[in-house]
Amino acid sequence: MLRSGLRLKAAKDTDSNVMTEPSNSQQIQTASKPLGIGVGYMMVIMVAFLWAIGLVGLRGFHETIPPFGISFWRWTAAAVGLLPFAIANFRGDFPAIKANWRYFSKMAFCMVGASALSAVALNFTTAVNATLVNASQPTMTAVVAWALISDKLNKVQSLGILAAAFGIAVMVSRADISVLTNFQFNIGDIVMLIAVVGYALYAVGIHDMPKGIKLTSAVFAVFVFGVLELLPFYLVESIVYMPVPFDLQTIGVILFLGIITSTIPVFMWSRAIPVVGVNRAAIFINLIPVFGAVLAVTLLGEKLFTFHFIGALFICIGILLVIRRSKT
Repeated sequence: MLRSGLRLKAAKDTDSNVMTEPSNSQQIQTASKPLGIGVGYMMVIMVAFLWAIGLVGLRGFHETIPPFGISFWRWTAAAVGLLPFAIANFRGDFPAIKANWRYFSKMAFCMVGASALSAVALNFTTAVNATLVNASQPTMTAVVAWALISDKLNKVQSLGILAAAFGIAVMVSRADISVLTNFQFNIGDIVMLIAVVGYALYAVGIHDMPKGIKLTSAVFAVFVFGVLELLPFYLVESIVYMPVPFDLQTIGVILFLGIITSTIPVFMWSRAIPVVGVNRAAIFINLIPVFGAVLAVTLLGEKLFTFHFIGALFICIGILLVIRRSKT
């Protein structure tokens, strides 16, 4: 995990051939060397991989652990896991966090709330469907960024999003056009799509991070606010539907989801977006169905077909086009 002392600010892209950032955005300041663009891309790829693992894990245990229960304890574990890295800076940053509590509450609602909705969705849809719906996040993020912060795409990058969307369509339809024309979303797919909107709002909202608050403190605050927001849903679920079974398996699943698929990827996501850019980072979410397919083969014994490879090829082409920089 990166050490504390990172100050989150949105980086302005001065290259006319790549996505521009808002003129009032902030730059990341660190006590060590600034994060390089290559490291930023590696981070967002790892985020997609870890989130794919998380979705498969949620689906795998949806029958034994209720959605709000696993979400509440997952993010509690995430906060506890981050605490040793955040506590030193959090004391000094607490006044600023307190003054901006509405911002952190909204960010928690977007990230932690979306995660909880993902768990709910996976009670009704498959992990494969969930990962495919997640692939709509780059387009959703681009729309939200355009609407809220005037983040623009040039023609090449727009083509990249279309290429990636085509790759997703190939995977969803299994290269059969009739599947698309007759496609019907179940309730799980709809809830998953709402969760994607939350993730997109979180990505765009990072640009408004208050000045002077270190990244570890900011992410820790998001986790804590998120846990508090989930608490009433968890309590009602425990009384009305089903309590969380606190056996060794459940505790192990919660710790894994909390640390490996929550603390680490959210920290990396928040760190990489200001360097990579909102839309360029979001396009990497298209890797979730690719990783999801691999995980399904490895863990669930499912098979890969030609349409998976064709779809993955277009997704990779789309990513390359979106991250394309001018050499001048």
